[in-house]
Amino acid sequence: MGEQITFAVAAIAAMSCGVCVVSLRNAFQATVALIGTLLSVALLFLLQAAPFVAAIQIIVYAGAIVVLFLFVIAYLGERQADLGPDRAWRVQPLALIAVGVVGALGAVALLNANIRLQDKLVTLGEGPDIGSPKAIGDAFLRRYLVPFEVTSLVLLVAAVGAVMLAKRAVQAEGSR
Repeated sequence: MGEQITFAVAAIAAMSCGVCVVSLRNAFQATVALIGTLLSVALLFLLQAAPFVAAIQIIVYAGAIVVLFLFVIAYLGERQADLGPDRAWRVQPLALIAVGVVGALGAVALLNANIRLQDKLVTLGEGPDIGSPKAIGDAFLRRYLVPFEVTSLVLLVAAVGAVMLAKRAVQAEGSR
């Protein structure tokens, strides 16, 4: 029963913080909400008996990546974009209905789930080797090498593109 309560709290926190990430207008507040989302997801990994993945989630994403986001936000400063007339109010009722339906489905799934953390614990030498550093390294360097490298290339191109767009915006303002 305790695992179900922990799962419910972590899932609700992840969803709530995720909604805050995309809905908050202040970039700093959205980044802090992103930290809450990533920590909640790490807790969900712990409930799935994947402590290595949870630790990597905290160290790499909630630590390094979010610190990089905060550095960029602090470097670029607060800028107000001219977004024109706000048309989000037209789809807001549909979005609220969709959130309610997804929340209801999640509640039904949670109530019907029989989550037992003790059944998922695997002692050394028994069961498949899933979630260990060796298994993850083997998967990245053997089975998923090409998708892993393509993903890193896409992230590199996105980072260079973001820097170029930010540089162009700063030059257009003439402030730096």
